[in-house]
Amino acid sequence: MLRGKTLFICDECGNKFTAADFEYNATVFSMPMPCTKCGSNHTMPASVFSLLGKLNPQRAMYRKIWAEMDEKKR
Repeated sequence: MLRGKTLFICDECGNKFTAADFEYNATVFSMPMPCTKCGSNHTMPASVFSLLGKLNPQRAMYRKIWAEMDEKKR
């Protein structure tokens, strides 16, 4: 389901960009959108936790999502 637009951050290159916000598999998480700079799908919505960088608690869940997406690509 489309929930509007949101600010995403790329975990690969750090690029911040705005993209459509679709829910991921009927969860509260957003579907990672391709980075506008490097093309990586390892992106997640920006949040207050984004200031924590690699310590961002959301990042652990998005790592699982990214792994699922990477596996489906193969």
